[in-house]
Amino acid sequence: MGSLPDLTERSRPVVRAASRTVSDPHRHRAVLTQIPVSTIYKKEWPWKKPKAPIRVAAPAIAPRRRDSAASSVGAASVRRLLSRQPPKLPKPLVQRFTLLCVSSGLCATALHPFTAFAGAEAGSFPLAIMHTVAAITAPFSPLILQKTGTKVVITIAHTLVCLLLTAHTVATPLSVLLPLYGLCGVALSPMSLALAASATSLAQAAGDECRRKVALRRALRALRAAQDVGLVFGSLLLGGALIIWPEQITPLTPAPANVTIPKLSPSEEYFLEDDYEEQTCGASGCPDTQSTLGTVLSAEGRRLLVAVWAALALASVGLGVYGATSTPAPPPDARSVARDPRAILGVPMGLFIGLQQGFIYTSYLKWYGVCVDGWWCAWRALIGAGTLQGLAAATLSMAAARGRRVALAAGGGAAHASLVLALLRWRAARTDLALPALAAAAWGACASLWDVLQGGICIGGPGWRGPWSAVICARHAGLAIACAARHTLCVRAQLPALAIVLAIALATHIALELRLRRGETSRHRS
Repeated sequence: MGSLPDLTERSRPVVRAASRTVSDPHRHRAVLTQIPVSTIYKKEWPWKKPKAPIRVAAPAIAPRRRDSAASSVGAASVRRLLSRQPPKLPKPLVQRFTLLCVSSGLCATALHPFTAFAGAEAGSFPLAIMHTVAAITAPFSPLILQKTGTKVVITIAHTLVCLLLTAHTVATPLSVLLPLYGLCGVALSPMSLALAASATSLAQAAGDECRRKVALRRALRALRAAQDVGLVFGSLLLGGALIIWPEQITPLTPAPANVTIPKLSPSEEYFLEDDYEEQTCGASGCPDTQSTLGTVLSAEGRRLLVAVWAALALASVGLGVYGATSTPAPPPDARSVARDPRAILGVPMGLFIGLQQGFIYTSYLKWYGVCVDGWWCAWRALIGAGTLQGLAAATLSMAAARGRRVALAAGGGAAHASLVLALLRWRAARTDLALPALAAAAWGACASLWDVLQGGICIGGPGWRGPWSAVICARHAGLAIACAARHTLCVRAQLPALAIVLAIALATHIALELRLRRGETSRHRS
């Protein structure tokens, strides 16, 4: 018997794979997945608004919100920093420094015109003693300022100036006057250092380093302006005294009646000779002094003028007490002054500044002023020098702050050398009364340039008191040499010496400028 078939296998349907032929029209159609019906019913159509707003997951946007808040806070802080004004100097400190500038200007009103008036006359030898003592005292000025303080130094210096001028209002013997000149010289160098220290103390309250430099330049500019205005005001007082108390100089030997008077005065005839400069050396100062014509102050006018100057010096004492700070100066720097380039390369320029200032106050005013037309011509020269010196100091300090210091030094050297050469070839006469005032004004402009350039380098920075005291020593030494040369040397011999010292001073000053500029460049790179 054969086996029975399996019924379960027979009941299972046979699944055959659908095979497509070449002619099948649906062979290139893509197979689409079926979409659930529930999805179709839940579809959100564009014209229908959702019932609830769509919420995005919080972690996806929270970091962005935090970044935006932080950036907005940073931007607000930057805007506040940009809109905030720089901190102003304390008002009481500015007021005290203003009083100190006025006090310094009043002292200059009394001292500088008196120095010019006495130097052009026969009183340059006591001035030489005073500046010699000041040059000796200058290296010890930082120690004196540290022990006593700014207020004590300025008050004592102004008081001694007042006493010196008061002694000239009465018949004081020379044995008393010379010690007064020496005492006044002891106080001059510490006073100069105290004024510069007051300017740096004001600049320390300005803020960062850049603002401190700007404040220091403005403070030094204010001190120079006060002293220049004082020189001009004191010269105006001298001119007023010449109007009120004039005295004419006439020849001591009158001409005979039967002799024809020449058209030129004897002094002008003497000027026409070739060797008049060599014949008038020393304290005589003028060619043919006996026949010089012009206007001078009478004895009463001199006493009253010096009394007015003494009163202004007394007023400067009171203002100096309120204006100067009472705190002592910080101790001097422990570094050696001899190794500081500001002291080594700044001394020749300081010596030249003293020499040219002493030359203007003594020999120039006498030779090109009093000898030409009396004190009226000398007064015009003095006020011209003071006026242009003040204007040039205010403008040149702004130009020096822009970084053109080497160009200014080169231009000033060329201008000053031209002036020296012109004075060597020029013979003053009564026909050119305006030229002495113009030459003195140009000389004052050059003098203010050297003062501005050297003060901007040496004042301020670390350890500046030692180098600046060395510069002050050189300045007073130059003044002492110029006052002594008024008695011993001819004007024709003084001018070449000034030219030689100018060349040396200009070379060392430019070397100092370049060395300090290289130091600043290397410091910024590091």
